Amino acid sequence: MDKQNPGVERHVPTAEEIARLEAEAAAAISRGEIPSQPEAGPRPEDASKSEIPAQPDFVPYVDDVPDAPKPRAAVEAKSEDAAQADDEDDEEYIPSKWEVRVNALTPKQWRLTQIIGGAALGLAALGILLIGTEELATYRLIVAALLALLAPRYIERVIRRDLLTARRAMIVALVIGLVVAFVILGARNGFQFTKAPE
Repeated sequence: MDKQNPGVERHVPTAEEIARLEAEAAAAISRGEIPSQPEAGPRPEDASKSEIPAQPDFVPYVDDVPDAPKPRAAVEAKSEDAAQADDEDDEEYIPSKWEVRVNALTPKQWRLTQIIGGAALGLAALGILLIGTEELATYRLIVAALLALLAPRYIERVIRRDLLTARRAMIVALVIGLVVAFVILGARNGFQFTKAPE
């Protein structure tokens, strides 16, 4: 319906008509001409009297063409799939025992647990890095990195809560542990970190 003239049906162009009008406009532009706007054709009530078909007063994009109605079988199949998905979603969620324990903590207890757990994880990763011989240093580095990156993600999925405070505590513990290890190793060697000449 035409919003300006209620009661008057407006012609909706087909995809072929739109493509033809776009091609004509593109050809006019390539020739250096300014594409002319189609003049408003006669009103629909006058169109029956005239032999010239009514031209639209705008050129819509192909997206403006209404979609063809979908077959009834496809609509019914889609509604059956949606009903099955709703049935699957209706199952009651049962939280894990760890999730129940975490949800039972107060916010203060949860924050303290995150700090202790994050610090322990950071010190464990640091221990993996520093303890052992130099022969396996690359493998220890990989294991420590995987522990520091993947353990918090796994725990977040199990308990369905964010561990931002635990990650911060892990980083702080790693930095403090590295500084302490640097001081201890430096004190043993007299803070000379180059190999002594033989």
